[in-house]
Amino acid sequence: MSEIKNIKNTCFVCHSAVTSENSELNKEVFLPVCNMCKGSDKEKKAVEEQLDSLADGLVCGCI
Repeated sequence: MSEIKNIKNTCFVCHSAVTSENSELNKEVFLPVCNMCKGSDKEKKAVEEQLDSLADGLVCGCI
């Protein structure tokens, strides 16, 4: 993806624009998820991908 989107206004699963009225914060990765993706298998897979990417080349005592 060549353009950088504002992660506060984008669903981390489907990358659609979200507002506080049509989304919630995923408590595992602290990123917004739209009401359509919330609780879906796609969300679970996206959470796994986000958490896996945290460990790529990094060592942190806080996780």
